[in-house]
This record gives sequence, C-alpha cells and structure tokens, in this order.
Amino acid sequence: DRFHNFFDSMVYTGIHLTGDYPIITYSWPARFVNFFMVISAVGVVSIPSGLIASGFVEIVQSKSKARQAQRAQRAGGQPAAPIEGQIGDDWYEHAYRALEGVDPPPSSFGPTMDRMQHAVNEFLNGKEDAAGVTRWTLTAKISRTFIFIVIILNVGAVLAESIPAVDQAVGNARGNVFDAFEAFSVVVFAMEYAARLFSAPKNREALYSSTVYATTFFGIVDFLSTAPWFVEQGLIHTGSLSRNDDNARIFRIFRIFRILQLEDFIVAFSKLDNVFRASKNILKATGLMALIIWVGCGALFYIFEENNPNWRSCDDSIPQFSVEEGTPGCYDFNSTAACNAYYPDMCDQKVFTNMPNSLYLTAVFLGGEWGVVDFTWPGRIVCLFLCVVGIGLYAIPTGALFDSFGAVLGLGGDDDDEEEEEEEEEAN
Repeated sequence: DRFHNFFDSMVYTGIHLTGDYPIITYSWPARFVNFFMVISAVGVVSIPSGLIASGFVEIVQSKSKARQAQRAQRAGGQPAAPIEGQIGDDWYEHAYRALEGVDPPPSSFGPTMDRMQHAVNEFLNGKEDAAGVTRWTLTAKISRTFIFIVIILNVGAVLAESIPAVDQAVGNARGNVFDAFEAFSVVVFAMEYAARLFSAPKNREALYSSTVYATTFFGIVDFLSTAPWFVEQGLIHTGSLSRNDDNARIFRIFRIFRILQLEDFIVAFSKLDNVFRASKNILKATGLMALIIWVGCGALFYIFEENNPNWRSCDDSIPQFSVEEGTPGCYDFNSTAACNAYYPDMCDQKVFTNMPNSLYLTAVFLGGEWGVVDFTWPGRIVCLFLCVVGIGLYAIPTGALFDSFGAVLGLGGDDDDEEEEEEEEEAN
C-alpha cells in the first residue's frame, strides 16, 4: 500500500530526506529521483535544522547574558568584568591561572625530597622553556611513547581476547599470553600512577597537590586503569571468584577504559568538561523540549500503532486473509488481542507493544533511523512531525557542543561576543 497517492508518498519522501533509506527497491525512474535526493535534497533540507539550532543557541546565550547583567545590577553595581580565561572554565582553570609564576611549596621532608619530586615531575610532564613550549628529555620521550603503545596494545588485547578462536589459540587457561600481558601492563600503569602521585606537589597542573591530582579526571582514570585487576586478584585468591567464571570477564573488560588515558596525549580531549560547561544552558533548555517530544511522540505511536496489522505476525497455519467464510485471516482482525482471542497464543505484535518499546523506537527515529515505516495514517502524521521538527530539535545540542568545542580550543565560536564588545567600545 505504499506510494498509492501523493499524500502517501510524502511520508516516505520525508523519511528519505532525513538521510535514511529503509526502502530501496525502486523502479529505475524512482532510483534517479532518489539519487537526486541523496546528492542535493538531503543537504538542502538539513539547512533549516542548522538555522534553527543556530537561532536557538543565540537566543539562549542572549537570555543568559541578560540574566547575568540583572544579577549584577541587583547586587548594586556595574556588571563585573569577565574573568580572564576561556569559555567553559571552572574553579580548576581559575586556580590554575592563579598559580602562574608561583613556585611549588617546599616539601616537609627536606630539599632532597624536593629535588626528587622535581626530577620525576619533569620526566613525566616535561619542562616549559622561555617560549612556553614543553620540552622532554630523550628518555622521557621514549617513556611516553612506550606508555602510549602499551595503552593501544591493551585495547587491542581486550578486543582480541573477546574472540573465542583467538582466546583458544593462545590457550584459554590461567597464565596465558593475555594474562601475562595484563600483569605487565598493571605494573607499568601502577608505577606511573605512583610516580604522578609522588610528583604532584611540584606539578602546577595538579595545583601542587597530590589530593587534587587523585580527584581529577586524570587521576581517577589512572587509578581505575589498575584497580579492577587488584580487586579481581583479591577475589580469586580468597575463593570468592573463579578465573573462568563469567563474572571475571567483567574485570577484564574494564581494561578497555584504559583508552581514556590517551587524554594525557591529546590536548583537545582534556577540554571536554569545559565544552559541556560552556553548553550547559543550551543543553538544559533543549533537554526538556527533547524529553517532551520523545515521550509525547512515543505515546502517540503507541496509541496509533498498537494494533497496526503491518506489525502483526501469526502462526503459519493461519492464512493471511480469509480464504473461506468463517475462517478469518491474520490481518482481518482489528487488533492482535482479537486475533489471539480467536487463535489462542498464535498471533504476535512485533513493535509498539508497550510504552517502553514505543519509546525505544521513537528514540531510534529521532536519531534519523527508521527501522519500520508502514504506519497508520495518524502514525504517519506523527512521523512527518518528527521528520520536520523532532530531528531538527535534536540537532541543536549537537551543534551547540561542536560550537563550544571550537570556542574552548580557540578555533572561533565566540567571535560574536568579541564583535559585540568591539561595537560597545566604539559606541562609548
């Protein structure tokens, strides 16, 4: 019953314009139309989503600035000058800048301990020259490269060990190659973690504090890179866990998160928390709207599609449609419940069977993927709404995050603010 009229065709065309093609068995003329849509139409349709996202971001940011100005005026003064720094900065960035030019406090264990901590800190984190460029010694460079390779090999080992054929080839028993490499990796990461804790009082990035380092993202990741192994070994040696137990696999899979240690090697990802803080107002504003659209459309799909015969399947002994009087077919019933009443436990509704199932499918639709498309007419209206409005709304947080990411890294994104400040200065 697809493409029987213009209105029927609009639904499937709308789905295609979102970039998804659940239907591909077209005639040759229709294939040319779809080719045109892939080349040009999908890109054109995405423009309104971008404009909506950009406009929404601008509105939220302007309202946020207005609220800040009102709070400053209520406090009885002119709006405070912005704190020097980058967009998305929090207490850590401000504390870090406050320590610029400040020497680390001396150790209570004497100058010998100070020299050792300085040496370890320079080995791990390098030393800035007069131009502000971080330099490492040759030994430190080799060490960083070695740790980088170990991290990558750990991720590869987790992936390889999950393949039964590979696991059996190396010997699926205690003490195999994977276990030996895991023990070696734990020693490497544990030594690095201990060294960073030891040298943190001389590391400005740790705010000259071992406690601060241990509670930052870097410190927590370094701790979790080894902690699961020690917990697993403790449970095995106490008899609470068997190495071949399925529960032991949970601890081994934790090794995949060691990839987070690469944040120490890639500056951009160390700013992810700044990105989320810079976008928090937009994410809050869109979060409620997205939730309303998700739950509302999910409920409508459940109401309209609960008994859609297109999602119904029956036992092979039941004909699809009535072939003789008095013997109804699978699709002759108004609901799956009526079908089961006539053919007990022989009829099954595949999708939109309950609200959780409907919410799951709606979330998939909002991501631009349409696993099912043959809706009833009320369901098609909801479908078109999601194509035009819903997906555009969900594009707003993504666009805001990318915009903030560029601003945090100094790649633009806050040019409008700079232009506004220049205009105000010229006006004054």
